[in-house]
Amino acid sequence: MKYDAHAAGLAALLLALAPLPAALAANGPVEVGNFTINVVDPDPDIGFSDPTPAAPIDGNPGTTVGEQRLEAYKHVVGIWDDNLDINTQIVLQASFTALNCTATGGTLGAAGTINVFRDFPGPSFPNTWYAGALANNLAGLDLNGSEPDPGLLVPPFNDEIVTFFNANLGQEGCLENSSWYYGFENNPPPGAIDFISVLTHEVGHGLGFQNFADDVTGQLFLGFPDQWTRFQGDNQLGKRWDQMIDFERSWSAGNGPHLVWNGPAVTSEAPNVLGPAQVILITAPPNLAGVELPFGTASFGPPLPAPGIQGTVELVDDGTGTPSDGCEPPVGFTPGNIALIDRGTCAFVQKAQNAEAAGAIAVIIADNVAGATPPGLGGSGVVGVTTVSVTQAGGQVLRSFPDVAVDIGAAAGDGSLAGTDPNGRLRLYAPAAIAPGSSVSHFDTSAFPDLLMEPFNTNVDVNDGDVDLTDELLFDIGWDGNISCPVNADSRPTVIVNGCDSGVENRQGEYVVFPTKKFLFPSPGAEAFGAIAGGCYIADLLPACTSPFVQPNDGQFQSCIAQLTKDMVTQEIISGSEAGAIRDCASDSN
Repeated sequence: MKYDAHAAGLAALLLALAPLPAALAANGPVEVGNFTINVVDPDPDIGFSDPTPAAPIDGNPGTTVGEQRLEAYKHVVGIWDDNLDINTQIVLQASFTALNCTATGGTLGAAGTINVFRDFPGPSFPNTWYAGALANNLAGLDLNGSEPDPGLLVPPFNDEIVTFFNANLGQEGCLENSSWYYGFENNPPPGAIDFISVLTHEVGHGLGFQNFADDVTGQLFLGFPDQWTRFQGDNQLGKRWDQMIDFERSWSAGNGPHLVWNGPAVTSEAPNVLGPAQVILITAPPNLAGVELPFGTASFGPPLPAPGIQGTVELVDDGTGTPSDGCEPPVGFTPGNIALIDRGTCAFVQKAQNAEAAGAIAVIIADNVAGATPPGLGGSGVVGVTTVSVTQAGGQVLRSFPDVAVDIGAAAGDGSLAGTDPNGRLRLYAPAAIAPGSSVSHFDTSAFPDLLMEPFNTNVDVNDGDVDLTDELLFDIGWDGNISCPVNADSRPTVIVNGCDSGVENRQGEYVVFPTKKFLFPSPGAEAFGAIAGGCYIADLLPACTSPFVQPNDGQFQSCIAQLTKDMVTQEIISGSEAGAIRDCASDSN
């Protein structure tokens, strides 16, 4: 089944996508290996045909701005062609247009699949949405038509991926201190944005590094899970997203750092890519020494140096309004200290620049809302000191005593890898305040070294073809041509129901069950919901019957198990006698 999903949401780098312009102009396709770049700029003079003269730079031979942009795109699709085993032609719509922007922050690019498919020929989970390019590759044929579309997001929607890039970058009112760098050597001047890095990130989204569920409501796209939700799990709920109900998914979307990727390829490769988890280690005074605080990174300024940064933390006072917001030059700040600044009122870059001018050796920005995940710090501008973030609670700890000394970048005491949970699974970006386009469909900002698919620009160098863990995630969802089981799939020999061994063989398969009966949310006037289950083993189907609202020791759990097993018999997953054994175990757990 095909569905045109261009309105279902795009994964954006930095912020949400601006509305599309009314006037659209097609500029034509350019074939490069297994990719076709379909240039569909709304205004050719500002896009890939921009005639502004430009000198060739760092391996990019283009002599106009438009030519350099197109050469960069060719370079990027070559990187992806080398990383993936592609057996069909992938058509990408390419456009420069106006995107959300302010003088100090904005959207660099956005991308996503144009259509999605489920239940197609080829290896895939049944009843599961796959991005168009991935579905075509698994099927071994073009499921949506091969003739490039005549314009930007217009019928017949034959193209697989749409990509947008900010045409106003560096102009008045839009990241004014920035510019695009089109070279192939990851050597942007201060304040410039590496177009190759951004472009590689966006194409990665279009290839399937994207969640189709609604992160705010928790609703699955047209009621079915997708390639992403099957591998995305919540450590606190103990479920993957395909096993949750809508409310659980909407809650989990803001449950960082407990939202993780359960794919075996990413988990296996992570130790070869990531370094030790880094924290802000408090070294003085004695009653705080040893406290570890997680921190986030910024898209501007220098990265954290290898030995870390050591110093005394000083809360800024700019003498106006909210004095600790650092939006004005600090008053009486001690040069050589680390500036602690509260989030809010003005841009992160402005805060960091003010602190640097006052003599700060580093900047820590404390969040102004509660949450377990330090915020990513977006923005662009020339900043000469490293800037990191902490949670609101972390900021309160740092200001609780005078002369708090810290080591920014110390190794975490638990020996874990940066950006992973205690089990080595990659954390996904899930701040408490859900950011559509950024939340869920990115790796968390706590990863170190920085990864390509973080929500804020990291200027990662991909020119040697290394896309860190991005290709492993794409392998997890099917780009290696196989069905992968999540690392936390229930692979025990027999089906266990809350400690009771049913004796039913826990057979492996790609099982999906949609119970026909709906169970009521246990509060007056609440709407009904249907539990959704799926997994690689029969036992993976059962967790759909437990949630914060349906517990193993109540009648609803037994009713849910009864309905699940009935549907499993109907779908010939288990026999009638096996269904009875599972139901008996469910009754025994009461």
